[in-house]
Amino acid sequence: MTEMPAIDPEKRNYICCPHCTIQIPADVPDCPYCRQPVPGGTAGKRKDIRELLVPPDRFPRLWKYYREHGKWVKVVAPALLAVLVLWLALGFLTRVRIVVPSDNAFLIEAERERKDGGRLLLTGKLINRGEDIPDLSLRSIGVIAEFLYGDGRTERKRVFPKSPFRGEGALLRGESGAFEIEVPKGVKAVTLRGEIVNLGEDRVFAPATRGIRLLPAQRNR
Repeated sequence: MTEMPAIDPEKRNYICCPHCTIQIPADVPDCPYCRQPVPGGTAGKRKDIRELLVPPDRFPRLWKYYREHGKWVKVVAPALLAVLVLWLALGFLTRVRIVVPSDNAFLIEAERERKDGGRLLLTGKLINRGEDIPDLSLRSIGVIAEFLYGDGRTERKRVFPKSPFRGEGALLRGESGAFEIEVPKGVKAVTLRGEIVNLGEDRVFAPATRGIRLLPAQRNR
């Protein structure tokens, strides 16, 4: 005679076997008495570890979209990434480089600024750390901009920094003046230098006379 299996002492749920009507544990796949399969039995089935990590019913729309259009995402995403990298590389290579040599007398700070129409402006300021250059003087402080083109050509341009309290090019020690320079197209580097300009070096002064000399055409006959 077949021995009856002992009742499990653990706290388990029991159901009635549909074949022999004996109570059996609810988590066994087969009845231990009649050896018939029990519908709904869960024991013996291997658990899918993926269900513990990412439940299948989480983000159903995303998974559905990925199954339908995942192959296109795999093709388009690398192409967009390559275009973005190329755009960043072109922007870095075509960017105008600003060079400011070290100077004990003048400190120059400048930054790039894009305007309408694709124009590029250099806006900055010059700080006078040298001697005083007051107003109504034959000397002035200027900023020399040297443009280096892509083909190797160079071009120079001079601007005078403007202080809110003085005229252009007039700065006392410790004062600063703002300036603005438009960069021509095709320039790849700009070198900025500060210098003192002698405004009277090209002028010729006529000595004063006792009387006023009239031109030959204006003499009285």
